[in-house]
Amino acid sequence: MTVDPTAIIRKYPEPLTLREQQILQAVIHYYILTANPVGSRALSRFYNIKLSPASVRNVMADLEEKGCLMQPHTSSGRVPTDLGYRFYVDFLMAMEKLPAPDRQRIDEHVSSMNSDVESILRTTVHLLGDLSQQLGIGLAPRFREGRLERLDLVPLGGEKILVVIALKSGIARTITLEIGVRLQDKQLDRITRLLNQRLGGLTLQEIDATIGQRLQNARDLPVHIARVFIEAAHKVFQPASSDGDVVIDGARNILDQPEFAQTDHFRSIIELMEDKQMVVHILNEHLQLDQPITIGKEITEQRISQCSIISANYSVGELHGTIGIIGPRRMNYSRILALVDYTARRINECLQQ
Repeated sequence: MTVDPTAIIRKYPEPLTLREQQILQAVIHYYILTANPVGSRALSRFYNIKLSPASVRNVMADLEEKGCLMQPHTSSGRVPTDLGYRFYVDFLMAMEKLPAPDRQRIDEHVSSMNSDVESILRTTVHLLGDLSQQLGIGLAPRFREGRLERLDLVPLGGEKILVVIALKSGIARTITLEIGVRLQDKQLDRITRLLNQRLGGLTLQEIDATIGQRLQNARDLPVHIARVFIEAAHKVFQPASSDGDVVIDGARNILDQPEFAQTDHFRSIIELMEDKQMVVHILNEHLQLDQPITIGKEITEQRISQCSIISANYSVGELHGTIGIIGPRRMNYSRILALVDYTARRINECLQQ
């Protein structure tokens, strides 16, 4: 597939000619297959390009000047840059159809899943890592986006209560609060009823932002209880991401890739797997770009700027989670995007039933 050079906008300081697009696509395909810098003679022979090696070499030199290719060493062939990969992904890549055996494995996996979202996420991420031979990643549904179905208060003895937050999506979470007083069952029932009247149907983000106004002058709500909920609102309704919110699987797969034979790259991936909060941060930044593929230095975390991320969202009611792949920039973007997209669609179908 080629595109009209005059249509190339954003990110690309110069348009590519149709011949340059053809050579760039061939270089990327060859490099994905071999992991070796690509020379003009090998490219001409392997892809039956109807140009002499000298002409191919000239086009590759032009692509290097435009920032799409680079030479790792003076005497070596060329490899794609982040800009080259980005051009390829945005304009030249055709979406690959997922092979039937892969679709069958995903379908069998989905049909055997139970309704526990955390279990679904763990097994799906493992499957993605296995099928892609890269690092599978997943984010649990973003709890703060959900609408409050019901809030319950359960006495724990002493001056503690358990706050049970049930969302309309069917997901629930609990948190323990120290309230400073002992409450009778009737008092708890009355407080629970009032909180549900004031907060029910709102998203947790809305509750966190406006709870002070909504509980102000609330009858039947003791002042000290109102103060506890207002002061603890961020903890209760906007919980920080926990280790259970992110799943990573497939380190053995990615460490088999030649890019990670270097000690620094190997160490970076191990550090990433041990720092799940950093993974959440990286994925959230990736999602804010509003594109399924983030490449190389588009990732602000320098330790994995030699990697790329491919992701897709899945839904649990009104909540959204994310599954995806982290791998070297030299990955089969077309196949892995098809893999991630198909898996996300099948999970959505399962969760909606």
